[in-house]
Amino acid sequence: MERFWERIEKIALFLFLLAIPTQLGRHFWPEWSQVMGIRVDYLSPTLYLVDIFWVIWMGTKSRSLKYFKLVKLLKRKENWVFVGVMAVNIVLAGNRWVAVYRWARIVQWMITIKLITNYKLRITNYLRWIIPIWVITESLLGLAQILNGGSMGGIWYWIGERRFSFSSIGIAQMSLFGEGLLRAYGSFSHPNSLAGFLLIVWCYWQRNKNKNFNYWIVYWMAILGIIISGSRWVWGITTILIINYELKITNERNIKIILGKVMVTVGLVAIVLGVVSTNYRLGDFFAGWDSDSLNKRKTLFVAGIKMVKENPLLGIGEGNFVVKLPQFQKSNSYFWLQPVHNIFLLAWAEIGILGVIAIGYKLVKSLGYPKLIKNKKNWVILGLIVMTGMVDHYWLTLPQNSWLLAVVLGII
Repeated sequence: MERFWERIEKIALFLFLLAIPTQLGRHFWPEWSQVMGIRVDYLSPTLYLVDIFWVIWMGTKSRSLKYFKLVKLLKRKENWVFVGVMAVNIVLAGNRWVAVYRWARIVQWMITIKLITNYKLRITNYLRWIIPIWVITESLLGLAQILNGGSMGGIWYWIGERRFSFSSIGIAQMSLFGEGLLRAYGSFSHPNSLAGFLLIVWCYWQRNKNKNFNYWIVYWMAILGIIISGSRWVWGITTILIINYELKITNERNIKIILGKVMVTVGLVAIVLGVVSTNYRLGDFFAGWDSDSLNKRKTLFVAGIKMVKENPLLGIGEGNFVVKLPQFQKSNSYFWLQPVHNIFLLAWAEIGILGVIAIGYKLVKSLGYPKLIKNKKNWVILGLIVMTGMVDHYWLTLPQNSWLLAVVLGII
């Protein structure tokens, strides 16, 4: 019987990891998940497929009392401080139900990190099989979406692919070569989210010491996915990393070798562009994205600063940025109901300095600070999360990226 539960645990953990890039879920729409009468999926309580596998995994762990030593947990003062900060933040929130839901997600996320640190070896072994599935599936699905001019539907619905076409309202587009192109979504809610996910996975994959044929397939497929996502910020980061990587492995700094590999990358881009049958014009390279994007992000940033000033210590309430946004944009006729595109400002605005310190302390204690800083490769991954988090919010708000962040923090 014990062996049976052990097998269930391993299967549930594997499926949990495998399902991380999916967003298949059941949304619930209580009145408090709306802002100005508009449904906001970020506020909607959602049961995802990955949650089901997580619950099964946790259920197998509950059989062992060592994971649920409540008496020991209650004796720790830092846990009471954490609960206190969380309770005050909820009480102060404009929409308390949203705050409760988002804090529940934070607790779930932190429990996951702690468990992953206890299963590093097993999870690392699983990821050798799972990462290729992630990368190849998402990159090929994204390319198919571009060729199709919209979502593929069918079986892809069951991994959470959203329904859209090139003409759908609010769909992400780009115009690289004089023609409008759809940006690759994969099974994600936005191409930027996909790009950030693939960037971190691609960087982690390079830790693999066995540089065989399969390694390079995943390596280049990840780059393909990043290219077709149309995320210019991630494009720039990836280019710098490739050049830096080639300089390191080429001891003599052989320019010919470096240029040759750069040409391979350029050739891959050319092949992709040839497949989508467009005519390249340099003048259109940076055109076609949302022309008002910078102004929208600036507006959100200003609103975030105002929220911080309102309550810098305890915040406005976890998950309440979008809820409170109309109050801080009264002079605008159009509301872009999005969290501010900066994870640090978003966290500060919603949970305050005390909340950030409370979560940060728990994370550092769980991860083991001395071990974390000794490995330079860890700093590269953390640096990439910081860099992408400076210009977007998906690490804190979108489930696929949040789960990946939990896994990465747990195993590094």
